[in-house]
Parts: sequence; C-alpha cells; structure tokens
Amino acid sequence: MKIRLQKKIYTILVMEMKRIATIIVCLLSSIVNCYSQADSLSLQVFIEGYASSVRNHPYTKTRPAFYYNYTKANSAGINMALARVHYSSKRFRSNLGLMAGDYPNANLANEAKWARNIYEANIGVKLAKDHPVWLDAGVMPSHIGLESAIGKDNQTATRSIVADNSPYYETGLRLSYKPNDDWYLALLMLTGWQRITVPANQLGTNWGLQVTYTPNNQFTFNSSSFIGKVFYGRNVTRMYSNTYSTIAISKRTGFTLCWDIGLQENSFDANRTDIWYGLMAIFRYQLKPGKWSAALRYERFVDKQKLLFALPVDMYHQFNVNHASINLDWQPVKNVLLRAEANYVQSPYSLFYKGNQLISNQFSAFLIASYNLQLSKKQRNLTE
Repeated sequence: MKIRLQKKIYTILVMEMKRIATIIVCLLSSIVNCYSQADSLSLQVFIEGYASSVRNHPYTKTRPAFYYNYTKANSAGINMALARVHYSSKRFRSNLGLMAGDYPNANLANEAKWARNIYEANIGVKLAKDHPVWLDAGVMPSHIGLESAIGKDNQTATRSIVADNSPYYETGLRLSYKPNDDWYLALLMLTGWQRITVPANQLGTNWGLQVTYTPNNQFTFNSSSFIGKVFYGRNVTRMYSNTYSTIAISKRTGFTLCWDIGLQENSFDANRTDIWYGLMAIFRYQLKPGKWSAALRYERFVDKQKLLFALPVDMYHQFNVNHASINLDWQPVKNVLLRAEANYVQSPYSLFYKGNQLISNQFSAFLIASYNLQLSKKQRNLTE
C-alpha cells in the first residue's frame, strides 16, 4: 500500500513538473515570437577596467573627491560593467541598463540602495504617426554635456572635471522632436539634478532644454540647459547651461570647444547669486583611422563658493584648477579599446594630498582597457 502511494505521488509530481515545464516553454516561445516581430532588439555588454598611478601617493588611496570615475589611486579597478537591452518598434521603445563598478559606487552613492546600479530604465512612445515626436519616461542618460558615462564613447581616456560635476543621468519625462537630419529638440521635466530617488522635502519642478544642430558630418553645435531646485539646507534655485561645438578640420583632425556655467541662489541670502564655470578644449588626431588616435585636452574649472563639493579641509580656499591631459588610443580589434593617459591638475591653492599633506598639483597616469559587445536583431519587413 505504501509503495503504491509513493508511486502515485511520484507520478503526480512528474506530471506537475511536465506541466510547469510546458508552461515555461510556451512563455519563452511567446517572448521569442514577440521579439521576432520587433523592429529592433539589441543587447550591449560593456566592461571597462583601469590601473592608475598617482605620483603624490595620497594617504586616502583615492583620487580627489571631484572625480567620479577611475576613483582609485595607485591601484586597479573596474570603472564600469554594464549590461544594456534596447527594444524598439515603429511606435514604442524601451531601454534597461544595469551596472556595477567604481563609477556607480561614487556617482550614485546618494541614491537609495535599490537604485545605485541603474544606468537607465525608460520607455518611450511615438506620439505622431508621420512625425518623429517621442515622449520618453524614466531614468535616462543626461541631456547635459559632451561626455558619456560609457568610456569608449568619449574623446579622452578619463573624464573632464566639468563632466564629473554635472549630470550623467536624469529621471523624468522627455519630449523630443527631430524634424530633419540637421536639428534635434528636447524639452524635459525632471525630478532633480541627477537624481533617481528624491526625498519628499526636496521635490520641486525642474526643467531641461536641449537644442542640437548638425548640418553635416564636420560640425555639431549643442546647447543644453537646466533650471530647477537643489537642496542646500533648503531648496534653492539652480540654473545651468552647457554649450559645446565639435569641428572636423579634416578626415583625421578634430577640435572641440565646451563652455559650462552654473548660477545658484545663495542658501543664506536669497538676494545673492553664486556662480561656477568651466571651459574646455580638446584636439583629436587619428594617427591611423580605426586603429590609432591621440587627444590633447585643456580645462579650467572655477567654483569659488565650493558649491559642488567640499574641499579636503575647511579653509578659505576656493576650487580653482587647471587641468591638462594627453591620451593615446589603440583599437586592436573591433570590440577592444586600449587607452593610455597622462593627466596633470594644478591650482593656486593646496587642494591635493601628497601623503597626508596638501599641495597645489597632482600628476597621474592611467592605463584603461574596455571591451564592448553589441548584438542586434532587426526585422527586415518593417520600415520606418
């Protein structure tokens, strides 16, 4: 009797497992079939590692606090490991990207724990059948700035101070319109200045605007702006403008100019306005197109009121720096990029640790290696 009961239970379990397996197979088949009808489905895996050498040997074993990428000093690390999925059809699109590494650890440290590994998570709907008007919602790459959080997309190996102290991501709604190949326009309503999670007492109305003009492959002009509230003991108004232009002088030579300025209501005196600004120029030359390239960068950044971060010690110093770098890039194969950079930062003030003492300059060198894999599937019988 006991043996029969065991056989009966075993038979029921096997049948249930077969039924569950059948359901799973059907669901997977449905998903695959759904994707097969999609206009576009792509997957990106990006990994970027680095090794740094900082001549000052700061006792903190980190680079200065105004850097949010390649943060370790005299050490090696993974700056970003990213997995990203993009799906789009004629009237719908979505993106999901999750990341880990030194960049999210530093730049998203003030977010809730569940949000610290989000690179992007958004959906978009095309509002007009015959016109490229899109409404996107969610966490998106920032509309501000020349540089991306994804290292391979940037002209220089490391980030500028301007880029690291302006948004890499944003959360909210974006209404965009591309009337032709020359113009791109976007209006944004945001939760704040580079925030996914916002405390209730810091909520406010924040707006962004972007205008990009690209008349040909040799020239691009972009203007991006932000106006909204940030929290400095109380909600104060911040306005920010980023303008840059890229010019291809020849097939091998390019030049980029970038200017940023921020204005913010003083947290103690509402009638006073604090200002910070950054200027940057990049000269890029392709030694062997598709294989070898080099870039020179000069940057000046001034934040007299220390609005963006606290200095190492509470002194009268202002944040006022000159930043220069030179990098050499080698792409041995399509998916791999190897970069070497020499980097120098100087200030009239003692802002950089040498051991446990503060001095006015810092020299660093970097070796950076990245691997980028992209897989995509497109449906041939669908056209825009």
